[in-house]
Amino acid sequence: MNEPAVRTVPATGRWPSEGLRQGGLLVRVWQPDDVLQLLDLLLDPTVRRWSPRMFVPDAERCADRVRAAREAELDGRPTSFAVVDADHPGQVLGSFDWRDVHPPGFSVLDVGYAVAPAARGRGVAGTVLRFVTDWLLDPAGGDVERVQLDHAVENDASCRTAVRAGYPVEGRRQRYLPLRETEDAPVVRHTVCLHGRVRADRGPA
Repeated sequence: MNEPAVRTVPATGRWPSEGLRQGGLLVRVWQPDDVLQLLDLLLDPTVRRWSPRMFVPDAERCADRVRAAREAELDGRPTSFAVVDADHPGQVLGSFDWRDVHPPGFSVLDVGYAVAPAARGRGVAGTVLRFVTDWLLDPAGGDVERVQLDHAVENDASCRTAVRAGYPVEGRRQRYLPLRETEDAPVVRHTVCLHGRVRADRGPA
C-alpha cells in the first residue's frame, strides 16, 4: 500500500479571492500594477535597515515576486500579499508574507511584514499581523500549529508591533540575523527577539 503524500507546507485553508479585510485595511494578492510600489517599499531605508541585504531590489525582481504570488493564487495558496487601503485598493501601504522553512510535519509558518513610510504610525502592521494570524490559526482554516516571527533586538518598533498583535516575547537567538546599516557597511550579525502564536484549540502541550 502506498503511503499518503506528506505535505511539505502547512495547509492554511483556501485564501479568499476577495482577500482579508479589517479596520479599513485589505490584504490581497499582489497585482501587476503594484510592481513599482513594491519596489519603492523594498528600497525604503528603514525596510532595508532591518532586512538581510541579499540583493538590491529592482523592478525585474519585484515583477517576478508579483508573478509568483499570482500563480500561487490560482491554487488557492498564495503566501505573498500587498496591504492596501480598503477604500483605495490600488494604494499599497505595506506587505505581508509567510513561508515554511521547517521539516515536514512541523506545521510552523514564519511571517514577515513591512510598512510604507506614508502609512507608518497608524497601526497598520499590528492590525494586519493580528487578523491574518487569526485566519492562519483558525481550526477551520487548516493545520497550522504555530506562527512565528523574529526581528533584531534593536528594532523596538517591530517588537511593540508583535506584542500588540498577540505575539509574546519567547526568547532570543544570539548573532542570528546578518544586517548592514548601509549598502557599503560591513555585515553585522544581530541577536534577534523571537515571538510566536499557537493554535488555541489544542490546549497546553
